Amino acid sequence: MDDSTARLLDRCTRSLARAPEHPGKLVPWAEFCRPLSGLLSCNVREWQRLGGFQHHRAATVLVAFRASWLALCATVPERHLGLPIPSLATARAAVDDRGMLRGLVLDPQNTEHAWWATVSGFLSPLTEGLASLGGPPPDSDQYWGNAVGLIGEVLRRMAIDGAGGNVFDTAVELRNATGRDDLLDLSNTPRGLRSRRRTCCQLWRANAGCCTECVLHNAPRSRRTQRG
Repeated sequence: MDDSTARLLDRCTRSLARAPEHPGKLVPWAEFCRPLSGLLSCNVREWQRLGGFQHHRAATVLVAFRASWLALCATVPERHLGLPIPSLATARAAVDDRGMLRGLVLDPQNTEHAWWATVSGFLSPLTEGLASLGGPPPDSDQYWGNAVGLIGEVLRRMAIDGAGGNVFDTAVELRNATGRDDLLDLSNTPRGLRSRRRTCCQLWRANAGCCTECVLHNAPRSRRTQRG
């Protein structure tokens, strides 16, 4: 890796969630995803509390949103720059004193798998665990729409950081690799990459604002509907 690429990755680490500043307690990802460990249910309950939800569905989707964001931040920069993709197979969840997911810590190794195989293999045990806690089925677009929908946002921030290359082409390639290309609308505008997801991450319902690629863009009435 040359010096300019190394500097770019340093900038990405600051603008993307590539490493927790204070790792806290580290837990193997498989253990975090195991419902009986208590960590996954803790995260669901906390998002449920923040959103004032009466059921688990929206809270489980928010847990998937957070995990998807961390996984894409850890892998998309390398994929765009043509570098070996970091392995998520041995990822550890960094959790705080309450058990909330704050980041991922990866071992210094690279994967030989394709990008989507790496990301989907990481998220699959999470969606299975969330489904067992009252969320949608493991293959639901409500979970996977996060992994697909956040592709454009990671690359948009990389472009701001000076990543170079054609981030639109990378976004299209990665979206198509998921086999769920209907979940993300991409366009190349004079102002740069524009992305609109086709599923709701539920972030706005937890009083945390709207994601940049919000499916409810320009639909303020929808954001004021009653939580449930």
